[in-house]
This record gives sequence, structure tokens and C-alpha cells, in this order.
Amino acid sequence: MLFDVIVVGGGHAGLEAALAAARVNLKTALITMDLRSVGRLSCNPAFGGPAKGGLVREIDALGGYAGLGADAAAIQCRILGESKGPAARATRNLVDRQTYSRLAQEFIQDVGRITLIEGEVGEFSVKEGVLQSIGLGDGRKFTCGSAVVTGGTFWNGQIYHGLDSTPGGRVGEPPSTLMRKALSSIGHKLGRLSTSTAPRLLSSSVKTEGLTEQPGDSQVRPFSVLSGPPRNLVSCFLTYTNAKTHLIVERNVRSSIIYAEDPVSAGPRYCPSLEDKVKRFPQRERHYVFLEPDGPDLIYPSGLPTGLPPLVQQELINTIPGLENAVVARPGYAIEYDFSDPTDLAPTLESRLVKGLFLAGQINGTSGYEEAGAQGLWAGVGAAMRASGREPFRLERDEALMAVMLDDLTVSGVSEPYRMFTSRAEWRLSLREDNADLRLSPIAQSLGLLDQKRAKALEAKQEAMNRFGAVLEGFKITLEVIKKMAAQTDLSARDCSLAAPVTAAEFLKRPSVGLRHFYGLIDGLAEIDPGAALSLETEIKYEGYLVRQKTEARKAIKRENVEIPKDIDYSKVIGLTGEAIESLSRHKPKLLGQAGRLRGVTPASISAIVIYLKRHSSLTK
Repeated sequence: MLFDVIVVGGGHAGLEAALAAARVNLKTALITMDLRSVGRLSCNPAFGGPAKGGLVREIDALGGYAGLGADAAAIQCRILGESKGPAARATRNLVDRQTYSRLAQEFIQDVGRITLIEGEVGEFSVKEGVLQSIGLGDGRKFTCGSAVVTGGTFWNGQIYHGLDSTPGGRVGEPPSTLMRKALSSIGHKLGRLSTSTAPRLLSSSVKTEGLTEQPGDSQVRPFSVLSGPPRNLVSCFLTYTNAKTHLIVERNVRSSIIYAEDPVSAGPRYCPSLEDKVKRFPQRERHYVFLEPDGPDLIYPSGLPTGLPPLVQQELINTIPGLENAVVARPGYAIEYDFSDPTDLAPTLESRLVKGLFLAGQINGTSGYEEAGAQGLWAGVGAAMRASGREPFRLERDEALMAVMLDDLTVSGVSEPYRMFTSRAEWRLSLREDNADLRLSPIAQSLGLLDQKRAKALEAKQEAMNRFGAVLEGFKITLEVIKKMAAQTDLSARDCSLAAPVTAAEFLKRPSVGLRHFYGLIDGLAEIDPGAALSLETEIKYEGYLVRQKTEARKAIKRENVEIPKDIDYSKVIGLTGEAIESLSRHKPKLLGQAGRLRGVTPASISAIVIYLKRHSSLTK
């Protein structure tokens, strides 16, 4: 059977990849070991958070599913980091995992151009460096124009409860064992990584009296422009570990595979196990635990991922306030799995070794649903472009958070599971959640990815911002107007001073002034869509910073695109440290910008390379 694009794996990466290929009218197949597991949430029951919320918004801006599903399955919505400014502002939805998975399966089944196939992929047929077909373990073969391979933690997954282990990609689900041989046979470098998840507790055994309540926020904007108002049905509660908890961990740490004599491979630095928290931060008297409802009967204690034995987990859980009588319904566990070195991939996520083969998701060394979904969409579009003979899909680091992530992965690789952070993006003020649609939806529209409803929402937002932006530029603020505003709002006394009349746009740049202060003065402004209002206010208030950042980004990208000769000998570059020489020689970056993102390569290293290239100009000819 012939397909334009074949997607392997039905997790968050596979789901977005298949949907992206289908949206551009290509005949697509999704192959997974169990169709009932499509869209399943393996770990925490939430989407979003710092930078992750931005990735979900970018997925939606490019026509993807994650934001739509996370809004529809939401049981609590919150805004994080609002006091840190617009670049750090993040949305997080707690979701009902059963609902999310069910909706994802219904959604993909309703897409007419996707054929769903159960089976395990075990072979890639390659001719003259180009992918020809994919073979399943049962002998079936499918010809394709291109393919996206995902798989999460299922590649040779090994689950650990303490030191006891069983093969598995998730609890109760078998691993995929054929992919290692298939990928290594075509030259891809493979390694092992690990992660861990928290136990689930019976909600009826948890006592929240006296704990800090965390209700949802009514002002949260949904992830998707197609969604309605936020849904806040539950509260979460905050508790914490203590000295008794830490003592139990210390006493039993060698019974966890994470700290055993023969431990698992590297785990996530930024989502550490409880064992890591206790061992790496002995000065900390306590670690926060967020009690999050997980369906009608369970609580997910976020902050307690662990690989300790089940009996030890039960003992330490009962030392935590509110959990003194809590019953562990399902123990947490550690899992070790195969991953493929992402430096074997081009920035499009296409294999450098086999044309038409794309890899996406946790198999590239990342962690998190959001990182996986963004990669899946990126690879799905890339595979669709390859299969249809169109130009590759590519964005720069100043255009999208997902571009930052993909550049980090394909240039620097990973030594531990990669997690996206706002701080990884140099131009983060330009890569906010609120303007993801303004940045990326026009691109999606040009590629044929954007549906009519999203296109209309984008047009309406742009029209509202242009219209009221012009009004604010033309509306004059005088002392009389300020007095009227101050009498009706919470305008600070400092911002009420005025030497001469200014425009409302200029006045909006003052610290305590917000768009809401003009609602009673400008007709129709109070009815503006909240998303348009937020973007308009942010663009005006931070105009100077944004203009400067855009200028700096253009200069940096121009410099980044300076090519580095293939035959350069870094040991002859004066000013490079041994670590920089080793890193540069191993990765062999093609561009100066790629070199600057390698581990051990500092701005001083880049300056040394630039000076060397100028002195040896014959290398660049």
C-alpha cells in the first residue's frame, strides 16, 4: 500500500505529525502498537507552564491539536509567572487524562485522510540514501514518500519499581523492541536515557484541610483560538516534604535504581526524582508537593517522581502533611529507554543519513508532552513538504520557541532529557504566548495548514489591533483626561503627572497604566477580544524593547549564518579552551551561530573563531 506520509507512534508527537500531513491533503498512515493508546498522557495530567505553554500556543497557531484538546479536557486553568513580565507569562491547564485521550482518538478518526494501522515497525527499506518503505514485525510493508518516527519511552523501555524491573513503555503496556536494530542499521547513533513518574494516591484518603489551596484563574486565555472560556472545576493544594521524608529516602536510596550500584542512564535535571532532590540538595529542609486531581478517584502528587520500592513510597508519602493516611493506588516508577542522537538530524528533523526519514518527540532526547507535540508538528510538516516536493519548513530562533528547541537539539545534542525553558530563547520578549498566532498563523496559512476558523480568528485579531492601535495613537491625553481616569481607576499618583499632552499610546507605556484605563474614554475598546487586547497592550508598552530586540536579532542571525570551513583545525585557533576545541571538533558546526550554542563554546570563543577566519580568509573562499 502506498502512502505519502507514514507516522510511527500515536503519542503526542505522532498525533501532531499525522494531523499536519493530513491537513495539507496528503494520504497519511498512523502506525501504532495499540490504537486505544493514541493521545495518552503517560505522566502528569497537565499541559503548559513556563515555555511549555508557549509551545502549545505555537502548535495551535500552526493548526495543531494539543491546545484544542487541553482546553476541552481542562479541569483547572492557571496563569503562571505573570509578575515576571510578558516574556515569562505562562498558561497551564490541568486536564482529565481520560477525556484528553478519548477526544484525541475521536479527532484523528474523524480525519478522512488518515489510515490507522496497528503494528510494530521493525524495518526501513532504503535505496541510495532515500527511504522507500517501512516494514512491520509481522511482515507487512508500506511504501511511502516520507515517514516520521516517534515512540516516546517505548523503545526498549524498562520499568523499575525499586530494583525490580519489567519491560514496558508504560505500566501495563509492552515496549517496542525492533526499532533499535532498524535505526542502528542505517547509521543512527543510539543511547539510553531515563525518567520517573510520581505515584497516584486515592483521593478519598487525602486530607486537604489546613493545606494551601490553589484555585483556578478566571482570566486565563485558552490555549486555542477556537476554544471558549477557561474551565475551573477543581482546586489543587500545596504541601511539602520534611526531614522525616528525607530520612526515609536517605535510608532507602540504594534500593532505587536511580542510585543503585548499577544505576539507570541520565534522568531529567529539571524534573528530578525525589531521590535526586534529597541527594543533590541536602541543605533544603523541604520540597513542595502539588496535589492535583487526576480523574474522579486519584490524586497526582506533582513533585514526587520516584523509583523507590512501592513499600518505601507508601512510608514516605505518609510523612507529608495532608497525606498521613493517604493510600498509594499505583506506585511511581523509573523508566529507562532508547533515544536517537538528535545531531544526526537536520534542523527540519530529517535524518542526515536517509532522505525522507524524520524523527520527532522523546526519542530525540526531550521530555514533556509539549516538546514532543511541537517536534511532531514540525516533523510532520517537514515530511509533508518532502513527500510533495516542496521547499523544507524552517524557522529561525527569533521566530518561534520550537525553532529554539530544534536548533538546540540538532546542534548541541543531549546528555540528559531536554526541557524547554523561556531562558533558552535569546529573543523571548518577541516569542510570547500572546503573539504566537500573529507570528506563526500567517506561515501556517501559506503552507495550507490553517483551517478557516483559525484564519478568521487571526484576521479579526489583526483588524482589532490595527483599528484600536490607530485610535490610541490619535487620542490625546491631557491633565483633564488624567483626572477623569484617576477618579475612576487605580492609576498611580506618579503616573498622573504630565508636562504636555501625549497620545494614549505613549501614556500606555507608563508602569501602572493599562488598556483598561481607557475603556471609559474610547468607544468599543472595552469589547475588544481579550487576546487582541493583551497583544495590543504588550506591543505598545514594550515597543522600544521589541524594536531593539528585532534589530539585534537580525544582526545576530546575519552573523550566525557565516559559514565555517569544513577543514578548519580548531586546535590552531588562538584563544579556544580545550573544552571548546573538543566540542567544536566533535560536532563540526556548519555555521557560526551553531558553534555558539555548543557546550563549552563561549562568546569569547566565537570572537576567536571570527578573528581566525579573517586572518585566514583563504579558508572561506
